[in-house]
Amino acid sequence: MQITTANPTHIADIITFFNEHLDSNNSAIYSEEFLCPLGIRAAVKRKQMIVAVVDGQVVGAFRYYRKKTQNKISLYQFALREDYRGKSLLKKMFQVINDVPIVALCPFYSEFNDYFIKTGWKKQQHSDEFNVWAFNERDSHAI
Repeated sequence: MQITTANPTHIADIITFFNEHLDSNNSAIYSEEFLCPLGIRAAVKRKQMIVAVVDGQVVGAFRYYRKKTQNKISLYQFALREDYRGKSLLKKMFQVINDVPIVALCPFYSEFNDYFIKTGWKKQQHSDEFNVWAFNERDSHAI
């Protein structure tokens, strides 16, 4: 398995991967931007996409943004192929960028909040619209 910052040769495979593993009907998808191929291309070009590749196949990917003024990383979208879930793959992928806290938004009403609870993320804050989850490697479970 190779875990690396995505490069332009990965773009088509990442777009296909997200199309297969992110569903617009999922309550955790709160922005059409998550499904936009142009956003994926731009993230790869800005070196803000991490991929896990096995035998030439993308098995995991996430898009992030390093906040300059807040010393943290925002996780925008991620997906893992089903047969790689529960094996700490996302945690291994985070090691490529894990020099500051990683935070993610999840709509307050989404069942996907259970994922963050089960995998050891800590709720930092919440509003009527979103929960803000923070990843801390030492507190997390197999994600």
